[in-house]
Amino acid sequence: MQTLYRQFNAVVLVLLLGILPHMLRAQAPISGIVNDEKKQPLPGVSVLIKGTTRGTTTGIDGRFDIPAVPTDVLQFRFVGSAPQDVTVGNQNNFTIALLPDTEELSEVVVTALGVKKETRKIGYAVQEVNGEDIVRARDPNPISGLTGKVAGLSVGPSAELLRAPNVSIRGNTVSLYVVDGFPIDTDTWNISPDDIETYTVLKGPAAAALYGNRAQNGAILITTKKGNKNKKGFTVELNSSNVIQKGFLAFPRLQDSYGPGENTFYTFVDGKGGAPGGVDGDYDVWGPYFAGQLIPQYDSPIVNGVRQGTPWVARGANNLQHFLRTGFQTNNNLALSANGDNYTTRFSVSQQKQNSYIPNNGLNIVN
Repeated sequence: MQTLYRQFNAVVLVLLLGILPHMLRAQAPISGIVNDEKKQPLPGVSVLIKGTTRGTTTGIDGRFDIPAVPTDVLQFRFVGSAPQDVTVGNQNNFTIALLPDTEELSEVVVTALGVKKETRKIGYAVQEVNGEDIVRARDPNPISGLTGKVAGLSVGPSAELLRAPNVSIRGNTVSLYVVDGFPIDTDTWNISPDDIETYTVLKGPAAAALYGNRAQNGAILITTKKGNKNKKGFTVELNSSNVIQKGFLAFPRLQDSYGPGENTFYTFVDGKGGAPGGVDGDYDVWGPYFAGQLIPQYDSPIVNGVRQGTPWVARGANNLQHFLRTGFQTNNNLALSANGDNYTTRFSVSQQKQNSYIPNNGLNIVN
């Protein structure tokens, strides 16, 4: 038994002696320094062993220390510099030079029909908005949806229904809209947001000089969606959204102590100012105090041609809240496209239907 025990200890000792050099070798630290293209130390460089979560960063002097084995690959990453991978091998000290990343991203915008320019090469202010950003939280008008998405652009609703919104860039009114390269006269309601690929806002006369004096304050370019030759075959797109409109950000304070009239006087004759002082044509407060006194009103009985007085009291409570209703807006768009080797086609129809929170008011637009 003792013989077997001695033999077992001998085998274990041999195995340990054989593995120990490899274990010591695996724990050997790897060090080095990382410089830039001017041979200056780079602090904050990420040093990571590929395929693992083990890593470190270079110090203020550009130096790093990390344990690794010869088969490990060190990954060096730094913002603005080209990444570099180095296999450890038999070295334990490295000098790494990271070169600037020469790859640049160039953003291209459409400034006119068939004219595309890189944004960084344009000497005037241009901003582009994707059409998808407008339909995500949509507005019935495609231009009103630009509110808050373009610097210096403000969009105010018109006081009249279905009139063009009041658009200004840096305080100057903009009224020129260019759709697929063609300047058009429009109130913008006949453009469906679902058909718009991109908006390009040209700011100032230099940006929109191509379009003459109509664009002295700038212009809004609209590029519509078209068939995509890279998507062969028949495609159906359906977009539907619903919005519920309820309540106000601020609600006026109401009173039910005084009725209509002027200077505490009121009597109804014809409702057009026929009463003395015209008080039945003036419905600004303050009229008489509601105290149940008898005053001729529009619904008072007429006896022998004389309108009788009826009690002057407040009629109902929370009348404004009872008058308003919950608004509802639904938007539906169906687009069909067919693309082949020699043709691209796209057909789209959209409907916007809106019921106002004011009864008997609504909007129905089909494009």
